[in-house]
Amino acid sequence: MVQPLPAGSRATWQADHQINDLLTDENLDMVERLSGVADELGTNLPVLSMAWILQHPEISCVIAGASKPGQLENNLKASGFQIPADAMAGIDRITGFHRFERHVG
Repeated sequence: MVQPLPAGSRATWQADHQINDLLTDENLDMVERLSGVADELGTNLPVLSMAWILQHPEISCVIAGASKPGQLENNLKASGFQIPADAMAGIDRITGFHRFERHVG
């Protein structure tokens, strides 16, 4: 179901419309499927997203901002949220994520 853009969000005022260009049917379908994963794990999409990043050993830190208290709360929840291996693999399938490895030498 298509919902209107939240009032005051970047997508409503951003001059270059970069965010609007990302609001494709394919991407919105992906978000819906990821939201389902989050629901199954008893969390929300922001926590799931950041926890997914934090569980990749090749990533040493996440630099994330928060402009609202709820965003900060989600960031903090993500730091201790563990995504089971099967759900991590499911997220990778949904997003088409493939780890990039480069070997030098």
